[in-house]
Amino acid sequence: MSRRLELIREEKLFRLLPGRTKRSRLEASGVALVDESTALVVFDNHNQVARIDLSLKRQPRNALLPAPSLGSGFEDVCIDHRYRRVFCLVESVEDFDGQLRGFVAEYDEGGRFIRCTRLPSPLLKSNKGFEGLAHMWRGRREYLYALSEAGHKGKGRIEVFVRSRDGEWKASHRISLSQKAEFEDYAALAYRYRQLAVVSQASARLWVARIDEKARAVVRGSETVYRFPSKSYGNVEGIAWLAPDTLVAVSDRKKKRQPERCSDKDQSIHLFRVPAR
Repeated sequence: MSRRLELIREEKLFRLLPGRTKRSRLEASGVALVDESTALVVFDNHNQVARIDLSLKRQPRNALLPAPSLGSGFEDVCIDHRYRRVFCLVESVEDFDGQLRGFVAEYDEGGRFIRCTRLPSPLLKSNKGFEGLAHMWRGRREYLYALSEAGHKGKGRIEVFVRSRDGEWKASHRISLSQKAEFEDYAALAYRYRQLAVVSQASARLWVARIDEKARAVVRGSETVYRFPSKSYGNVEGIAWLAPDTLVAVSDRKKKRQPERCSDKDQSIHLFRVPAR
């Protein structure tokens, strides 16, 4: 039986951002942490990045920042803390060869565009592309972990890419998700503190496990599945580790087919404590 996450605090995004109202569409799709007090949030309906103070109170430094890209929104965001770069994930775009591929837009710490680089793995459908992104250094090698739905229900996996000398991303290896993570969909991932977390929006569940980087696989016996504090959390689409037992999450806009209760938690940012396993 899944364990329940503990809510620490949460707030609607429009209440935190200047010039936004209850009618503003803030379809949050990803979150990354600049530091212990600041989050970056991306949206799948805006080429903008929100800077949010994790006190979740309206602060002068909260802002919406422009992020030019070849897409019309982003699926996720992650940060290279070594060189202070931000990576925004474009779910899928038709490439020059006619294949659908994910792309990663890269910015410096001042928000200036550096480049947009493709992820080489071809995709089957435009709405079944890469859903989550995480960044990691291992020694001098730089990696991106991209969450893929792999085309059908219950078959999520993580495609790992390594940066080549010319700045392109090359396929490195795959990490398959286990039976415990067979969810209705896959919305986001977070990788930090040697812990991998994957969230499902439709199943409203969170899967956490440790990864053996040498074996390039999930550590056996390390997996736990968690549920959200109530059935209102049906739109969580971005996660990031704040501490080994704390996650920051963001929620997308409620869909028409969903119960009205989901509007209580949609277009919001949340902090959850993960109970000890």
